[in-house]
Amino acid sequence: MKPVILGCDTALMNTDTSPPLAGHPDRPDRLQGAPNFRAIDALPAAGGRRLKRLRLFRSDALHRLNDDDLVRLRGLRIGTVLDLRRDDERETAPNRWPGDMQPVTRVFDSAPELQAVRAGGWHASLEDPSFDAERARLWMIDTYARMPTALAPAVSAAIIHASTPQTSDTPLLVHCTAGKDRTGFVCAMVLSAAGVPRESIMADYLESSVRRPPAQMAEVLLSYHGIARTPRKQSALEVIAGVQNDFLMTSFETVERNFGSVEAYLSACGLGPAQRDALHAALLD
Repeated sequence: MKPVILGCDTALMNTDTSPPLAGHPDRPDRLQGAPNFRAIDALPAAGGRRLKRLRLFRSDALHRLNDDDLVRLRGLRIGTVLDLRRDDERETAPNRWPGDMQPVTRVFDSAPELQAVRAGGWHASLEDPSFDAERARLWMIDTYARMPTALAPAVSAAIIHASTPQTSDTPLLVHCTAGKDRTGFVCAMVLSAAGVPRESIMADYLESSVRRPPAQMAEVLLSYHGIARTPRKQSALEVIAGVQNDFLMTSFETVERNFGSVEAYLSACGLGPAQRDALHAALLD
């Protein structure tokens, strides 16, 4: 099987504020123009196995890739894309691909259910004088509670891709705008299907705030959109621009409350015993 890339999220990331790729400049899964692009590999999984290297990826939008990035992207042989962004996000920031790459793309527009994590969805809320960091946290938690329903079609598509012989050897990219919220949930469900422990799933999810520090992103977004900086706006936007343990835990708790278990949710998304075996064969060493 080839790569699976999962990515999406909060604000319109038209400005690259990420630090240089220090420490891993030669890794093929590092793109300067998409700092949240990364392979999810070497994690422990079902039966004492581990995820295969460079088979499962997640990413933010790919519209800022430079020529060196395109060379690296070509080497990953991605053939299928699950794009979690809304139409307006895709139109504003169309992905850039090598000229000889035309991956099959499926789109999953989660519409107003996930307003908090779509590009620019925070603008109106930030103008409310009562919208502070705690209100932002509650807004994000409410949004994550909606993800299991809103993103079930994307979870199903990822499962089908990885468990169907005709497609399981084709690289899959699942991404959105910032690659942290929508992408984070879909990644978490795919990793759960592979038997990755919850603590490892959470560690991968929280990596997004290391790659794109929330305080830095909040300052840049306020400046980029011409919004006067105040402590309230800064602190609220830092919450929206970051990831927190209780955000993703809300999604897990919602799944367990509504379906009884993550396994039952994945079954509803199409992961039966045969599909689970095929997914493990495709993704695990």
